[in-house]
Amino acid sequence: MEPTRETKTMMIASQLEQMILDNTFETGCFLPSQQELATQFNTSSRPVREALKILEAKGLVTISQGRRTEVVNTSLNQYIESISTSIMNSTICQTKLMQNLMQVRIAVATSAARDFTRLEDRKRFLSQMWRSVGQMEAALKAINGKDAAAVERFNQAEADFHRTLIQSNGNQILISIYESLSPILDKTMNTIKFTAAQLEKRSKDYAYLCEALQNGQTDLAVALVLVTLTSLETTVMDTYPDDKPAFESYA
Repeated sequence: MEPTRETKTMMIASQLEQMILDNTFETGCFLPSQQELATQFNTSSRPVREALKILEAKGLVTISQGRRTEVVNTSLNQYIESISTSIMNSTICQTKLMQNLMQVRIAVATSAARDFTRLEDRKRFLSQMWRSVGQMEAALKAINGKDAAAVERFNQAEADFHRTLIQSNGNQILISIYESLSPILDKTMNTIKFTAAQLEKRSKDYAYLCEALQNGQTDLAVALVLVTLTSLETTVMDTYPDDKPAFESYA
């Protein structure tokens, strides 16, 4: 059975958006025709048209009568600013809120990992990230010892890890947006009951990421960010029913 049109539309828009940001579709090039996209995503043309309208509203493409859709902007700044606007919309449901927050973290962290080896002071950022990994590992021992406060210490160390990686990006616009949104995400992470095995796997993945960055293995580092955070996003999204309202305190 095909997912609902709204879900299918958002899925198509999200995938095309990521391909634009990854420069699979570069500025000035044309997307496949709507019929080709409908075939590619195994759907009708209507969700494709609506997905393209979403991308146009975000300033990523332009739609002209009688022509294929043209990519006009591949800016990560534009993407994050667009997501942040959606997040501050008081009518957004909690599921979409969390999805947007996770997408902000994934997009900015991926960009930071891709550019990490070019940093002159990367050793300083890497040292801070290794420190956060050590704090996560120490918290894990306490978690196994039934220390109730250890989970909160793990979450804080994990949040510090991401904050350090994202700050290494050096893009003040993205850093400012992330810093304004991260408290919502950090607060929510403290409410989710992860198993000790899930926390241990994340801790190991962050250690592998540090090793890849330390060794200048950019492609591996980017892959680790995507795999680790996409997996975390899936776990987080499983926590929220579609009809649950967003945090009222952040509306």
